[in-house]
Amino acid sequence: MKDIQNQKSTLNIPIKTVGITNVKLPIFIREKNNPDNFQHTVSDIDVFVDLKADQKGIHMSRLQIELQKHLKDVLNSNIIIDIANNIQKISEADRCQLIYKFPYFTKNEAPVSKLIGLVYHNIIFDVTVAKNKDPVFIMTVQTTNTSLCPCSKEISDYGAHNQRSKIKVICDVKNFIYIEDIIDIINNNSSCQIYSILKRPDEKYVTEYAYNNPMFVEDISRNIFSELTNKISQNVNWYQVEVENEESIHQHNAYAKINS
Repeated sequence: MKDIQNQKSTLNIPIKTVGITNVKLPIFIREKNNPDNFQHTVSDIDVFVDLKADQKGIHMSRLQIELQKHLKDVLNSNIIIDIANNIQKISEADRCQLIYKFPYFTKNEAPVSKLIGLVYHNIIFDVTVAKNKDPVFIMTVQTTNTSLCPCSKEISDYGAHNQRSKIKVICDVKNFIYIEDIIDIINNNSSCQIYSILKRPDEKYVTEYAYNNPMFVEDISRNIFSELTNKISQNVNWYQVEVENEESIHQHNAYAKINS
């Protein structure tokens, strides 16, 4: 059979994005608190290239082959950029986008019992390489915290309602940033962080902590954005904060987004 990349299309229509999605592979990510160690997790990977108007198709098997050459590597932006560059070359493409989506786990110590539990965060590494352009590495960190409504606290005689806050920070990274640094900034600027293990004294503590630290969705997004500006702005080209509070007394959610 003739090589598909050497076959010609008769329709003369370029394709901006073609490739494979939902490739599940094990990966290694270096941990901040133990830089000599790494975390083993599993990623869903998407790989896309562009296809010229006169080309029939791409070798999709070559994308899988290139991904699996790096199963023993500890992933970072440089490694992913190298993989994307290799895929771009073997695909004879002008552009390649490589997206890793994976859970990353951190240890949380319960505030009173001191029991250690794992909390997961959703991470995306999104790399794009293109001819005559600098590589772009976008890192997304999404986690969940607690918010307590200031208005509810002010008007209620008994307690206040709270929400589960889905918080997302997206950064166009130019210098290395640990995932944990973003998570810490998020945790520092919510009504209370969440824990996977809580005994009754811990539940009392986190409930009262949130009650004494009420925040609107606007407060959380501004506070996170402000600390990002102070701590990581020199290491990124731009950054964005999204906060969505899953309301407990409404069917709708509350939402805020800030861009640098």
